[in-house]
Amino acid sequence: MNYYLLFLLMALARASPYGALQAACASMTPGHGFNPQNGTSPFIVMPLTSEIIQNSLVPIGLSSITSDYFKGFFIMAFSDNSSKPIGKFSIDVDGQSMTCFNEMDNAATHLINDDKSFVMLNWMPPYDFVGSVHFRTTFVKNVSHYWVSIKSDPVEVIQFFMPSSAAHFSSNSSLGLALLIFIVGMI
Repeated sequence: MNYYLLFLLMALARASPYGALQAACASMTPGHGFNPQNGTSPFIVMPLTSEIIQNSLVPIGLSSITSDYFKGFFIMAFSDNSSKPIGKFSIDVDGQSMTCFNEMDNAATHLINDDKSFVMLNWMPPYDFVGSVHFRTTFVKNVSHYWVSIKSDPVEVIQFFMPSSAAHFSSNSSLGLALLIFIVGMI
C-alpha cells in the first residue's frame, strides 16, 4: 500500500466532522496530521464592536474574505495578560460551545463540517472582567488546509458605573423613575 495514502487515511480518521476535539484547546490545531498554512488566511474573525460595557455580549462574525469556504472553526477569547481562554460563548445554529481547561463554554467550534462563508456567535466576558480582549480562531478549509490562531482586533470591556446621583431621586419623581428604568434596561 502506498505510504502517502495510508497517512492520508489516518489523518482523515482523526479529523472531526462534528467539531474540534479537546486536544485542540492547548494547540488550537485540528490534529489532522498536516502542518498549518503559513500564508495570509482567507478568513477573518470580526468582533462587531470595539467596546462594550462590562457584562454585555460581544457579537462576533467568522467570515471568508474571498470566495473560499471554511468547513470548521475553533475560537477562544484571551485577555492581554492571560494565556488561558476567558468568558463564555453562545452560538445558535452553526456551532457549539465547548469546555477547555475545565471552564464550561469558554470555546466554540463547528457543529457540522459543511461549507460556511459566515458564522455568527456571541461572547460574554467573565462577570468582573474589565480590560482588553481579543479572539483567536482556527479556520479549517479542508483536512490539509487550515490556518491557526487568527487574531481579531481587540475589544475593550469597560466598567459599568451606576451614577451616584440616581440614588438621590425620589421614587415619586418621573425623572428619577425614567432614569432608573433606563439604567436597568442597560444591564
